[in-house]
Amino acid sequence: MRMEREIWKMSRYEVRKGAGAFLLIFILCMAVCQIPANRAYASDVTADKEPSEGWIRDEAGLLTEEEERTLEEKSEQILREYGISMVVVTTNQYQGSDILDWERIIFSEQNLGAGENQSCLMLGVSMAERDWGITAYGDAEAVFGSYTRERIGGKILDYLSEGEYYGAFDNYLDLAERFMKDAEDGKIYSASNPYKERINVGYIIIGAFVLSFVAALIVVNTWKRKMNTKILQNSAGNYLKNGSAAVTARSDIFLYHTVRRTRRQKENHNSGSMHSSGNGTRGKF
Repeated sequence: MRMEREIWKMSRYEVRKGAGAFLLIFILCMAVCQIPANRAYASDVTADKEPSEGWIRDEAGLLTEEEERTLEEKSEQILREYGISMVVVTTNQYQGSDILDWERIIFSEQNLGAGENQSCLMLGVSMAERDWGITAYGDAEAVFGSYTRERIGGKILDYLSEGEYYGAFDNYLDLAERFMKDAEDGKIYSASNPYKERINVGYIIIGAFVLSFVAALIVVNTWKRKMNTKILQNSAGNYLKNGSAAVTARSDIFLYHTVRRTRRQKENHNSGSMHSSGNGTRGKF
C-alpha cells in the first residue's frame, strides 16, 4: 500500500514536471514565432511612415503645419491636372552667389521634375538675403517665360515684404494654375499678349447696385428741388425793413481752416527689383 502511494506521488510529480516543461517549450515557441512577425510589421510601418519631402520644402520654418499641408495638397492637385510639379523651397541662407543657380542645383540633385521632360516651376525664398527666385523647367518653360514669371513675382512681392508667406505661396500657386489653364486653351502670355486680371462677378453686381442707387438718388433730389417753391436768399437784407437796422461795425471771423495733406508714396517694389535671365527671374523683398 505504501509503495503504491509512493508510485502515485512520483507519477503526479512527473506529470507536473512534464506539464511545466511543455508549457515552457510552448511559450518559447510562441516567442520565437512572434519576433519575426513583429520585426516585419515594424519594418512595414517604418516604410509607410517614412517622410516624403514633397513639393513644399519649408526649411526656414515660415509656415505652420496646417499651411504647409494645404499648399502641398494644392500642388498635388495641379500636378495631376497639368503634369507640372509646383515646388516651393525656403531657406535661411542659400549656398552660392545667386539664388537662381541654387534653385537649379536643387532641381538637378533632388529630381523635382515631373514626366519625361522633367517639367517643374520652382519658387525659392531666402531669408538671410531676402531674395526670391522663380525658375521653370521642361514643359513649364513654354508657359512661364520672363513675362509670366515677373507677373507672378509682382503678385507675391508685397506678401513677402509684409511677412505673409502663406499668402505669397498660395497666390503663386493660384496664378501659375491660371496661366497653365489658359495655356491649354491656346493663350500664352507675353509682353505682346499681356495677361488681364479677371473681374469678380460679385464686384460687378455690387457696383451695378451702387451706381443704380446713386442714379436714383440724383433723380429724386432733382424732382424734389423742382417741387420746392422757396428760394434761398444769400443775405438777410431782404427780410429787413429799410431803416430798421444799422450796422455799426464789421469784422471777419474765420470759423474753419483748410489743411492740405499729401499722401506719402509707398515704395515701389516692382521698380527695378526683378531681373530675368534664361529660365529664371529673381528679385528682393
